[in-house]
Amino acid sequence: QVATDMRLFAIGAARLVGDRLQGLQLALLGQAERHTATVLPGYTHLQRAQPITFGHWCLAYVEMFERDRQRIEDAISRARTLPLGAGALAGNSLGVERERLTELLDEFDAVAGNSLDAVSDRDFVAELLFTFALTGVHLSRLAEDMVLYSSAEFGFIELADAYSTGSSIMPQKKNPDSMELLRGKSGRLIGNLVGLLTTLKGLPMTYNKDMQEDKEPFFDSLDTLDLGLRVAAAAVDTMEANVERMRAALDDAMLATDLADELVRLGVPFREAHAKVGRLVRRGIELRLPLRELPLTEYQAVQPNLDAGVYAIFDFARSVARKESLGGTAPQRVAEQCVRWRDLLDC
Repeated sequence: QVATDMRLFAIGAARLVGDRLQGLQLALLGQAERHTATVLPGYTHLQRAQPITFGHWCLAYVEMFERDRQRIEDAISRARTLPLGAGALAGNSLGVERERLTELLDEFDAVAGNSLDAVSDRDFVAELLFTFALTGVHLSRLAEDMVLYSSAEFGFIELADAYSTGSSIMPQKKNPDSMELLRGKSGRLIGNLVGLLTTLKGLPMTYNKDMQEDKEPFFDSLDTLDLGLRVAAAAVDTMEANVERMRAALDDAMLATDLADELVRLGVPFREAHAKVGRLVRRGIELRLPLRELPLTEYQAVQPNLDAGVYAIFDFARSVARKESLGGTAPQRVAEQCVRWRDLLDC
């Protein structure tokens, strides 16, 4: 009975988390739809890399949280195995029709095939705690990006006052406390998972009193994630993008790969093109000039068949528009993905 009740609770809890994830995805999608063509720096190693669109950044998290939703649905499918009627461990001798119990309890679609395992199994709790913990890791990554992007050094977004706090000493501060707390909660979710796995690892077959320790970490993770997802969705929905700051953070060096691609189109192997553009970047540093202001003679020194058309490369909107591959950052592709996600999530 206890194992059945726990499964019923876990199934309902998992569906709640799935709904909260969908709410966060919709908030991110709303931002993506508003910013399909808003260009900002993309980063690798936290260094400026290539221009992307803000909508593309938002949709990256929509994809990430969709995997979490799929994992939850997958975990639910395994939790819907009925242990009721297995007795203490050996089965029952009272003629209980377990298949009939499955029909009466709509949440279940299969009967546990072994009474020992039916009593002993807490995999569904561990699996959901893992899914909750991984969702927490993804929330932490989103929160970290929002902490960075809302800082004065970036200034790409501004969080609503409801999700920020002032400083007790410094009047000018607007701290992203909600995001910092969200980031910190991931450790709690991971700890609950590790705690349960540690409890289960040495248990002999069937029921042991240790198993009642599955409830506290599960309840705590559920409450933590429920609140975290609601806060994240509201913070994303109400944040404001600072388009001017995003644009101001772009620099010509981020188009170096576009320049290398242009050389490839002229028949230069990419490895050689990479080296040639590297020399142009160094030359720009030596002359203290951005790439777009280097004289044509400098370009022709590394690639003689370049002409004045090379300067057309130094257009950030053009750069993102040319990333038209499936899953790319081109505004057209981002808009198409927004339509697809709207159809999937508005249901």
